[in-house]
Amino acid sequence: MCFRPTEMQMKKCPKCGANNKPIATECAQCGEPLEQMKVDFDADQAKLDAFATMPPIPSAPATPKAPGAPVPPSIPKPPSA
Repeated sequence: MCFRPTEMQMKKCPKCGANNKPIATECAQCGEPLEQMKVDFDADQAKLDAFATMPPIPSAPATPKAPGAPVPPSIPKPPSA
């Protein structure tokens, strides 16, 4: 299992629109309090685990093969004496 850190995005100030560090609690530009987003890592992991245990999606049935070229009738053999 791969443990990569989640992608972090800059926090945008709702008042002045300035970009702030993801860990900022207030805007560095105007001092406006920034929304604190809580991440439920257990719920995210449960979603990933559920997806990993899903049965594979069935593939489309194979297309039928084209019929072969017609074969001319063979010449009849002469009767044996």
